Amino acid sequence: MYKSLADERLAKELHGLIENEINSIGLLSRVFSRVKTAESIEKKYDNNPGKYSRDGKKIQDLFGARVVLYFPDDNLTAQTAIKSIFEHDKNSSSIDTPSNNHFSAQRCNLVFRLPSEKIKESELLQKYDYIDSSFEVQFRTMLSEGWHEIDHDLRYKHKEDWSTHNDLSRTLNGIYASLETADWSTLKLFEELAYRHYKSNEWTQMIRTKFRLRAGGKLNSSSQKILDDNPKLAKEIYRIERSELIKKITLLRKKPPININNIFYLSNFFFIKNDNISNSTPEPLKALFSDIK
Repeated sequence: MYKSLADERLAKELHGLIENEINSIGLLSRVFSRVKTAESIEKKYDNNPGKYSRDGKKIQDLFGARVVLYFPDDNLTAQTAIKSIFEHDKNSSSIDTPSNNHFSAQRCNLVFRLPSEKIKESELLQKYDYIDSSFEVQFRTMLSEGWHEIDHDLRYKHKEDWSTHNDLSRTLNGIYASLETADWSTLKLFEELAYRHYKSNEWTQMIRTKFRLRAGGKLNSSSQKILDDNPKLAKEIYRIERSELIKKITLLRKKPPININNIFYLSNFFFIKNDNISNSTPEPLKALFSDIK
């Protein structure tokens, strides 16, 4: 099996760019990537006579990445983040719309154009003129990831095994439905956990479970004292919409490390505007804020 080292390097570069962008806004996720081998490309071409050509439809998944998110409400945020660093090919992307009358797994596969300077680095793009200079990024949740792998390897690739067993195919879809419910239940669990920490005046734990970001550490003593002395400020933080805070973070030209203290300062800068918190905000962080004033 021939593996192009140049294309493997390129796949790792794409992986790194995607992972860094997702991590920069603190989303909890795992990123996976791969590049097709020459044998895999030729097999796909041979199995679909007339489908792919130099001047017609081309194979678009030479490079592929998968962003597996811990929480389903981060899907749109992750998509927006990747769109900010690559050119999105909207017409080639596939995002399924849920139906009230029919249940099935929802695809969220976005296609992006390879940066022009990277196209020449690909041996396989130079070798096969029926491969498009694009790559695909799939978005899934952590709980659904295993189901998608089973479905792809054992149902999608072997449709003949299921052709006369529609009842079992529906059951497999039903398992996915239960995972969607589990995703929703997990969100509700963390909402309740954050509320309990808020009621117990456990500010570090409240911030971590409220915003569900990749944030380590704990509140420093001065921030802890500010909230202890004025619990109404903690209530204001608790009431901040998580999605709105993340959206604001994405606007920062240079993003600060995502940790408990910086989430506290960011919450104040964007929403609360408390002077005591502003005065205790580290100068390097204030410098980042100045970019968007």
